[in-house]
Amino acid sequence: MDLKQSIKNLPATAGIYQFFDAGGNLLYVGKALSLKKRVASYFQNKNLGPKTNLLVKKIARIRYIKVFSEFEALLLEAELIKANQPFFNFQAKDDKSPLYIKISNEDIPIVTITRKEKPRRGVFIKGPFTSAKSTREVLNLIRKVFPYCHHKNAKKPCLFVHLGLCPYPYASLGAKKNYLKNIKTIKKLLSGESRALSRDLTKEMVDFAKSQQFEEANKLKKQIQNLEYITTAYHQPAEFLQTPTLVDDLILSKLKNLQQVLGLEKLPKRIECYDISNISGQFATGSMVVFEKGQPAKDQYRRFKIKFTRTPNDYQMLEEVLTRRFKNNWPVADLVIVDGGRGQLNSAKKVIEKFKVSTKIISLAKRFEDIYTQDNLGPISLPKESAARQLVEALRDEAHRFAIAYHRLLRSKQLIAS
Repeated sequence: MDLKQSIKNLPATAGIYQFFDAGGNLLYVGKALSLKKRVASYFQNKNLGPKTNLLVKKIARIRYIKVFSEFEALLLEAELIKANQPFFNFQAKDDKSPLYIKISNEDIPIVTITRKEKPRRGVFIKGPFTSAKSTREVLNLIRKVFPYCHHKNAKKPCLFVHLGLCPYPYASLGAKKNYLKNIKTIKKLLSGESRALSRDLTKEMVDFAKSQQFEEANKLKKQIQNLEYITTAYHQPAEFLQTPTLVDDLILSKLKNLQQVLGLEKLPKRIECYDISNISGQFATGSMVVFEKGQPAKDQYRRFKIKFTRTPNDYQMLEEVLTRRFKNNWPVADLVIVDGGRGQLNSAKKVIEKFKVSTKIISLAKRFEDIYTQDNLGPISLPKESAARQLVEALRDEAHRFAIAYHRLLRSKQLIAS
């Protein structure tokens, strides 16, 4: 397969890419949120600089590994560079030594970026990373969830403390104790233990709630949510290296499980999900998100400003959105999901029957994550570990995020106008 065809076949998803020369030597490893766009950019831009132009001339073959998240891409990239030391990864840094994330073993550990770090007892090292930018990206993602300190013996709070990115462990023994817990969790996260970490935080949150320490429980809840956001079902680099098709394999497994749970005749390759966002009927919006082969197809997302319903009636608003959607000659989904319970499902059924669309419809109720189906039997309750439940939750959450984003945009425009 020639290079043009290889680039054409690349997915527009997150992952790492590897460039090889004609002799099969690994030249370069990079990461991307969209493999197709990033790799194509090497061949579209002629002013890349002498080193990158030389790299492009030598490329004979491209390989890639898809991942689920930006965080996974960063760590997998670092792992491959560490194992293979590709020529152009190190040349691109003007012969500087690679970068590492270092957590010192002092009384109050400091998180820093370092070069040429020799392993020492008690010092935590993660890397190497391809550049200062990549290293800072990892730390910035982590710092938003688990604030850390990078100043020794700071006599007064710095800007990062005021921004909520440093807990200022020098303030008191209690602050130091909480900080050491943060450092422990950062080490776990960088070591690929995010799932175990999430379980530990959840248990701690429940314990706080039972003892009516609701403020502490809420802090942990936000940490868990942010952790899930940045890691998105985090898998260790070794898992991707052992099974390069891991993403596709797991997605296919989820689709097959959903097909089985819902009794679908065929695999639901195209799934659409709808959500309504409004406050007392004002600035009401609807969203349509699309997953194709189990992954977001963002170029097919649609947003709707509710036109005809002036009162806060979610059922009528949903009917309006679905009516406007099915008036368009867009591809028919194998499965339609609406956010809500039996009432939302019945509203969706009316529109589907009106337009004589042959698609399966379900609704997902937030409180217990029960799935309602068209057969009018009782709801389907699936455990949290269920692949089918995880997939429909991911769709619902994405539809909710997209609807709220548009709702906030309309509100901000109104505030500016007034």
